[in-house]
Amino acid sequence: MLSKGGNPLMLKLEHFYHLPQLDPLVERLVNEESGLVVVAGLDPRSRAVSGRREPFVHSGRSAIFRILMREILAANEQAKAIVVTEDASVVRIPRQASRRVRLWLVQPPAASYAARIADAVRQGPELLVIDKLCAENLESALGAAQGGLHVLSQLDTVFRGSDVARDLLVLGAPEERLGGLAWIVAVERLPMLCPRCRRPVTLSPAQVQALQRRYPDLRVGQDLTAFQSPGCTHCRHTGRRGDVAAFDLFHVEPGAQDVLSLPSVFPLEEYALGLASLGYVTVDDVLHLGADRLRRAYRLLTASERALADANAAMERKIAELEAAYRVLQQRTEALISLQHIGQVLISSVDLNDLADRVCRDACDLCGAEHAILYVSRTEEQADVLAVRGWDPDLIHQQLGADQVFRPGDRPAPARWDLPPPGVDPRDANIRGEAPRAGLRVLLVAQGERVGLMVVHSGAKSGFTPGETALLQTFANQAALAMQRAGLIDQLRAKIAELEAAQAELVQKERMERELELARQVQQSVLPRVFPQVPGYPFAACNEPARQVGGDFYDVIRLDADRFGVVIADVSDKGMPAALYMALTRSLLLAEAHRERSPCGVLASVNRLLLELGEPNMFVTVFYGIVDQATRRLTYARAGHDRPLLLREEALWTLGGRGACLGFLEHDDLHLSEEEMVLASGDKLVLYTDGLTDVLTPDGQLYSLEQFRSLLLSPAHLHPKELCAAVFVDLAAYRGCAEQYDDMTMLVLGVG
Repeated sequence: MLSKGGNPLMLKLEHFYHLPQLDPLVERLVNEESGLVVVAGLDPRSRAVSGRREPFVHSGRSAIFRILMREILAANEQAKAIVVTEDASVVRIPRQASRRVRLWLVQPPAASYAARIADAVRQGPELLVIDKLCAENLESALGAAQGGLHVLSQLDTVFRGSDVARDLLVLGAPEERLGGLAWIVAVERLPMLCPRCRRPVTLSPAQVQALQRRYPDLRVGQDLTAFQSPGCTHCRHTGRRGDVAAFDLFHVEPGAQDVLSLPSVFPLEEYALGLASLGYVTVDDVLHLGADRLRRAYRLLTASERALADANAAMERKIAELEAAYRVLQQRTEALISLQHIGQVLISSVDLNDLADRVCRDACDLCGAEHAILYVSRTEEQADVLAVRGWDPDLIHQQLGADQVFRPGDRPAPARWDLPPPGVDPRDANIRGEAPRAGLRVLLVAQGERVGLMVVHSGAKSGFTPGETALLQTFANQAALAMQRAGLIDQLRAKIAELEAAQAELVQKERMERELELARQVQQSVLPRVFPQVPGYPFAACNEPARQVGGDFYDVIRLDADRFGVVIADVSDKGMPAALYMALTRSLLLAEAHRERSPCGVLASVNRLLLELGEPNMFVTVFYGIVDQATRRLTYARAGHDRPLLLREEALWTLGGRGACLGFLEHDDLHLSEEEMVLASGDKLVLYTDGLTDVLTPDGQLYSLEQFRSLLLSPAHLHPKELCAAVFVDLAAYRGCAEQYDDMTMLVLGVG
């Protein structure tokens, strides 16, 4: 938009061309009622290479495209238009036409170019604008134009005229579709003569002959006005100042044959010759149009190659850095996983002697030591040797004074220790000849109480790394807790006899709890423990009822050799009533799934039977889908259930579909829709109940759906089983000690 006298002046196409011969052609183009209009030109995305500006002039194609759209809409004030684009900023809708122009965004995979264009054709607008022509939408655009729509788009290309039509064939357009082509407006910008120093000159006979040979179809004579710029301070003695637009107009009449052989109605050469006669360019520029364009394109190509090579080199360096970091992270992760496993084993052990032996063995494995000895603090004055590794086994159960083992001011942090361990004879066979080169002593403290001491030695290494020391410290903390726990268990066993007398009063309560436990076992037996083996489709699930029995269920149903079904459901209540209603719903669904091929039909039948057999004040939400193994096509229906999520290429998509819950409304009020989509390799379909997004922290903070979606994206690369485990671990950490208010169920379908 320009400004004149303080008032805005809207740019028009006539502001860009300088020859009046274009006026009738542009008027015809703007008033077309059908056919594809292509604005062609080269607008490279990047002009900066190696820190300098590459000598390439943009064609201005995008500006001409937007102005042409505005003028077509202005020519027909009642015309309605639909704009199909990947990026709303590419196509700027005029403010005065905003009420009659609709913007449809392309958002794969649900809304592709082909789908958006097909929807637009059904709407029947007077103008269909497509932000760019590409292999994905080319055939659809030409087809819409052949069907009678006025279609406007743009193409990034160095070609003009019929060569653009050939370029469309290279992109994949069927030749029979070229009949939908109406106009090609090719635009490029040429260096302009300096207006201050340009002077008229007389063409030499050689120049006239060169023009006649170069462009035999153009009438070129000695009377052609020509100009030249010798250079001045205004143009820095280059003879050039700015640039000027040059156009090539190509038109295909309706019903025209052999489109590829048609000439331009106003070729670029004739336009450039007109510019030369007006003093905008030189005759030499006209003579070398093709060579100059080829040279500029070559410079752009070499610049792009250099930029690509620089980017590849930077990428390779970054990849090498990431791989090195990944290896370090992988080693640390493996150590932490091992440490976690060791901690679980330690916590599960209740025998103090067995536990001590495990502590010595695992400590050596974690830090690469060959010798370890573990002491336990019995009293303030006494300490015992509980276990050894690499030392004489006769040391076990040796009693020592606490002052021999512990030191005043001992701290939990590992400390260097180069002497023999307390109680070990310096003449021990493991010490004679060569003393251990590296040693650490680690105090075992649990809940502020001194539990014991561990000393490790190595004769093969000169010292322990900070990572090994940190692992040993973490492990020592776990070992201290486990040892303290084992000691407490011994004390608890002594109290059991005292508690047995009080158990008589709890017999009735235990019987009721046992009945609930049996009900829970029955419910858990209904849920699948092992999924069907379907090649290329791994499954995983997790379920945590809010009470001993719950109302969530899931299943994978083998329908036949080529199809299987996936289902997840959530009953409106909790406890025993929900479990019974769940069992009824599951039985009905299994029966109907083998009789009916349509998910909508299955859910409708289950709804009818629930109305007849189920409780009137209960209902159930259900998602049921059928997967065709060969085509990977998922057909599904959603009866009021939470929308499943699809993990695809580190992005998260929400499945659609509508429908009300089952067991509450009559068939006509269900409004079930049956949806389809094609799964891709690497996809993960996540089915879940609302218990996963209703988790509360102890202070009442709700775990939102957006947090759940972010959680799924962070470990999206995991196997379905690992993904389920990661989600439930995160939810448990978020809930902390807060009560679980709803059943939590998750079923993940992977696609190999």
